[in-house]
Amino acid sequence: MKLLDNKTVQVGDMSFPVKITMRSMIEYENLTGSTIASFDNTEKLIKFFYCTAKAGAKANNIDFKYTYDEFLDVIDSYYIDVINNFSKALSESGGAEKKQVTQ
Repeated sequence: MKLLDNKTVQVGDMSFPVKITMRSMIEYENLTGSTIASFDNTEKLIKFFYCTAKAGAKANNIDFKYTYDEFLDVIDSYYIDVINNFSKALSESGGAEKKQVTQ
C-alpha cells in the first residue's frame, strides 16, 4: 500500500502541504489514543490534519513552528475549508497507479 503522496490543503489564504507517514500516524495515535481507522468526530480529523501537516512540512523542508493549540488558532476561522479540503486530500489517490489483474 502506498501512503498519500504530498498534497496541498488550502485554508483561507494559507497552504499546508500534507503527507501521511508512519510518523504522522504514530503521532496521531499518541494524541488521540485511537487509530486512524475512522474519524468519528471533528477533533480527530483536525488532529490528523495537524500530524500530516507536520509530516508534509518535514517532507518539503519547511519549518513547522506550530504546537497543536497554535495550529488551531491559525485554522480556527476556516472550518469549512479545513473539513472540505483536507477530506478531499485524504480521498484522492495517493499517486499509485491502478493495476489491472489478469489471469
